[in-house]
Amino acid sequence: MKLKVVTPLLFALTLFCNVSAVAQTITPETPKPDSKMEAGFEGMVGLSAGKDIVALNVGGPSLKYRVNPNFKIGFGAFPSLIVMDKKVFPKLAFSPIVEHKKWLFIAPYYGYNAEDKMIWTVGLGYRF
Repeated sequence: MKLKVVTPLLFALTLFCNVSAVAQTITPETPKPDSKMEAGFEGMVGLSAGKDIVALNVGGPSLKYRVNPNFKIGFGAFPSLIVMDKKVFPKLAFSPIVEHKKWLFIAPYYGYNAEDKMIWTVGLGYRF
C-alpha cells in the first residue's frame, strides 16, 4: 500500500526536477541590433502659434530617425485644437519634428483656410 503512494510522488518529483533543469538551460534570444528608426504613438503636448493662430497640439502617430540617444528627427500627426478668427475648433496637423531629450520643436501644418491660404504654426512640445 505504501508503494502505491510513493511511486506517483517519486514520479512527480523526478518530472519536476527534469522540467526545472530544462527551463534553466534555455537561453534567452539574442537581442536584435538597435534600430535607428522608431514608429509609434507620441505621448506629448505642445503649444504652437502663427499669424493670428494659436494651437494646442497633442501626440499622435510619428516616425522618427534617432541621430544619437538625445536627438531625433522625424514627422508626425497631431490632433489639435486651434484658435483662429475668435473660434476654437479641432483640426489634424502634420508636422516635422526635431526632438532633443524630451523637448520637441514642431511646425504643424493644418491645411488651407477659407481664403485658400495655408495654415502653419511653429511651437514647442514636451514628450512624456
